[in-house]
Amino acid sequence: MIEGNLTDFSFNDVLNMISLGEKTGELSITGNTPFGKVSGKIYFERGKIKDAETEESKGESAVINLLSVKEGTFKFTAFDTATIKKSVKKSIQDLMLLTASKLDEWNKIKEKISSADAVFALSDEDIPEVLHFSPLEWKVINLLGKGYSIKEMSVKLNTTVIDVSKLIYKFISLKIVKEVDQKKIEQKNMTEKKTTQRGSIFRRHRNSEKS
Repeated sequence: MIEGNLTDFSFNDVLNMISLGEKTGELSITGNTPFGKVSGKIYFERGKIKDAETEESKGESAVINLLSVKEGTFKFTAFDTATIKKSVKKSIQDLMLLTASKLDEWNKIKEKISSADAVFALSDEDIPEVLHFSPLEWKVINLLGKGYSIKEMSVKLNTTVIDVSKLIYKFISLKIVKEVDQKKIEQKNMTEKKTTQRGSIFRRHRNSEKS
C-alpha cells in the first residue's frame, strides 16, 4: 500500500510510480477541486488506467474530476482488477494533459460562471429561430428548463463540470441563457411547499368533519 498527501507528492509523481512499476490495483483520492470536494477511485491494470468512479461520475469523466484535485490525500492498494470492465482508453499522459487543458479552460470561463452550483435558464429575450447545436448541447438545453445546477447537469450527463460550463459560456455569449437567482428559487420552493402543506391540512380537516 502507498499513501500520502498531494501537498507532498504531485499527481505526476504518484501516477509515474504506478505506471513505471506496472502496478495493478486502485488509487483512492479525496480532496478539493475548483468545483468542490470529490472522492473516488482510479483502477489500474499493469500500470494503465482501466476505469474510474466517483460518487457522481464514471470512466474518463471521473478520472478528470479526480485529477483536478489540488489539495487532498491518496492511497494505492494492490488487488486484482480483472473483473473490472475497461472504460478508459486514453493513456495516463493524455489524461493528465486533457485535465490540465480543461482547467485552463475553466480559468478562462469562470468570470461568467459564478460556480458549479450556479443555475441557468433560457432567456426571456428573443432567441434566434435557427440554432445549430451538438447532441450534448441539446441535452444541456433540455436540462436548463428543469432547474438543475451545472454540477447536477454534469452528473446526469456523466461529463465534467468544465464541459457543461463551456457550453453554458457559449449560450451566454449567444445571449440565450441567463443565471437564475438561487434565493428566489428557494423562496418559491418554500412557498409552494407551505401551500401544499396547508392544502393537505385543509383536506384532512374537511374529511374529519365529514366522518
